[in-house]
Amino acid sequence: MSASDSLSTLAHEVRLILAEASGLDPTQIVIGPPHEAAKQQDNGNQSLDYLCVFFYCMGFSGFPADAASIDPLYLKALCMITARGGRSGEKTPGDSELMLIGTVAECFHKKPVLKLDAAQIQIVPTQLSLDDINHLWATQNNTPYRLSLSYEFSLLPVPMKVRVESSPRVENVFLTVKPLETDNPAADTREDGS
Repeated sequence: MSASDSLSTLAHEVRLILAEASGLDPTQIVIGPPHEAAKQQDNGNQSLDYLCVFFYCMGFSGFPADAASIDPLYLKALCMITARGGRSGEKTPGDSELMLIGTVAECFHKKPVLKLDAAQIQIVPTQLSLDDINHLWATQNNTPYRLSLSYEFSLLPVPMKVRVESSPRVENVFLTVKPLETDNPAADTREDGS
């Protein structure tokens, strides 16, 4: 499994978990930036609710002291999940967004560990400052801000495999020196008789 497979596997698993928790169809959970979710909602049925799963930053994390190049690399993935409420019936888009964000928060509070193949990914809520929010939304092609939550997913192994434990490494080497033993005791005495 390549690096792209690990990240994609994580994104699609998050989509499935959120679809189950919210009751949304997986196609209503967009993996990508919020402006893509807005475009999909505008081009589709505007009465439908959407969630957007946007991985906005990756970082290195978890460096085992004895790791080799055959061992997986561990990453942390920062993700913003945004709600986009539809226009339907008595509920306003704002009301729908509050319910969706509440569902996301409850889902990850109840299940803070995500099991992928042999890996266990921790789901840690993170707080975005107003400055962080402004920076993220400034890149969204004039898409207006919507209520969002941010999470860190770590430690994500790349590739998605368990680290293979090798045999213990050598800690100490001992060398013992002793005299050579012979079968002839006369050869061990000195010629001068001492």
